[in-house]
Parts: sequence; structure tokens; C-alpha cells
Amino acid sequence: MLDVIAELLPLAVALALSPLAIASVVLMLLSSRPRAASIAFLLGFLLAVIVIAAVGYLLASVLPHDDETSISAPFLLTALGVLSVVFAVRQWRSRPAPGDDLELPGWIAKVEGITTSSAFVLGAIFGGIKPKNLLLSIGVGVTLEASALTIGESAIVALIVAMVAALPIVVPVVLALVALDRLSGALDRLRSWLVQHNSAMVGTILLLVGVLLIGKGLGGFGG
Repeated sequence: MLDVIAELLPLAVALALSPLAIASVVLMLLSSRPRAASIAFLLGFLLAVIVIAAVGYLLASVLPHDDETSISAPFLLTALGVLSVVFAVRQWRSRPAPGDDLELPGWIAKVEGITTSSAFVLGAIFGGIKPKNLLLSIGVGVTLEASALTIGESAIVALIVAMVAALPIVVPVVLALVALDRLSGALDRLRSWLVQHNSAMVGTILLLVGVLLIGKGLGGFGG
């Protein structure tokens, strides 16, 4: 199990690098209901990563196997990697040029008055539906299905991956629960910086993710 966790750690770290997700939870911590909204967002994020990983696992399990070993996993991982590179190029091209006025996404303004249920849904969107995390979470499931782990062991590893992925969200939530008033200025500056550099950061992360998944896929052909 430890070997599989080590193999999936780069994917977990890539999942954790979600600038707008972090910016969203920071904005929730500055809203009228900081604790309830941010915790709901965190739970939605965690659940989405686990559910999409399970979908990837099930998808890989119904595709062709050879002597109980998935022969489809390398193809799936390589395809996910290529898609990630395509999204990376698209994201990089959409980044604002130096000096351009930053146009904030419309949903940013709505986060300040967000309800707990809406925060949960938004967390799920960022955790499992946004392209980067969707591809990564499916990749986690495909990798787990191709490993020698049992279903129970795979579920434990998926939970560990989700917890690592959620760490950048957990940290500001915990800090805010302890000293929200003293951190409000720093949180607002962090949110602005993350939104400003989101496209460039996500584009770079997607490119690295694509290379990683393609490498894992091609390595499976050699095995």
C-alpha cells in the first residue's frame, strides 16, 4: 500500500494546487458565515475527489484485462495526459497580459453571501469537476485499479490522496478558526494574488500533470 501511496503522491500534490479553490475558501472566511461555509466547501471538495476517483476505478475495471492485470490503464492514463496538455495550452493562453485589468469571475462576488449548501456544491465543483482535478482524480482511480490493492485498500488510499489534496484548504480554515480577526488582512491579500495569477499557475500545473500522466501511461506499456 505504501508503494501505491508514494506513486500517487505527485497526483495528490497536483490536486492540492488549485488556486481558485484556495481563493474561494479564503473569500468564504471573509464572508458573513465564515466557519460553516468554509467547512462545507472543504467537505464538498473531499467528497468530489473520492467520488471521481471511484468513477475512474470503475471505468478501468470494466475495460479489458489480461490475467487480472488492466491492459487499458496505460491507454487511459496517456489519453488523460494528452487532454491535460491541451487544457494547459488553453489555460495559458487565457492568462491576462501584464498591465491588463483583471476581470473577476462572476461567482466571486456571490461567495461573500454564499449559503452552506452552495458552499458544499462549489467545493465539489472545484474538487472533482474542474478540468485539472477531474483528470487527476480519474487518474488516481485508474492507477488504483491497475495496482494489486484490494478494493478496501484502494478506498483507504483514495481517502489519503483526497486529504493531501485538501491540505491547502484545511490550513486557512484551521487558522481562521483560531484567529480569524487577526488574519483577515492577510487572507484578503492572498485571495487577490491567487485570482490574479490563477491562469498562469493552473496552466503550468496542467502541463506538469499531462507530462506525469503520459509518463505513467507509457511506463505501463513497458510493463
